[in-house]
Amino acid sequence: MAKSKKGKSPAHAGQIFGSIVPGKRWQVYLPRSVIWQKWEEIVGGPVASTSWPWYFRDLDTLVVAVSDSIWMQQLSFESNTILERINRLLPEHSRLSKLRFQAADVEQVRALTRPFSLKKEKEIEGKKKTKKAKKEIPQKGLELLDEIEDKELKESLLNIFLNLKDDHEKN
Repeated sequence: MAKSKKGKSPAHAGQIFGSIVPGKRWQVYLPRSVIWQKWEEIVGGPVASTSWPWYFRDLDTLVVAVSDSIWMQQLSFESNTILERINRLLPEHSRLSKLRFQAADVEQVRALTRPFSLKKEKEIEGKKKTKKAKKEIPQKGLELLDEIEDKELKESLLNIFLNLKDDHEKN
């Protein structure tokens, strides 16, 4: 829960998401962020160096970028084991039923999907997202975000809102 600046009762994360993102898709996708955080643990070091989780197709399929067709075939053989390991980390309502492997530039996909690690890049990106958010997130959502004092939590929620909005518009 986030503390309120104005002396109101704390804002519950569910209230914030619900007021900004229509539907309940965020409840399915949000817990899945652990897949990126624990990919190396899930598949092991050598496989993690040649593959990376990319995006979700529909609600139940994770598309994984793989460096070449040989690794695609190998991971296809191991897909049930990988899927089991992923689903052990997820709550029941977020579990996946399929994995798809697609040849891609794994380093490029990793760079696009991994959060920035350098503080300076994070600050620049945060400023860009704040400007974008003021245009795209409803006023009520911005007010709820303003009540959150934890800067890192506020930035993470803002990022989630914008990504979910983009995803919602695509579908």
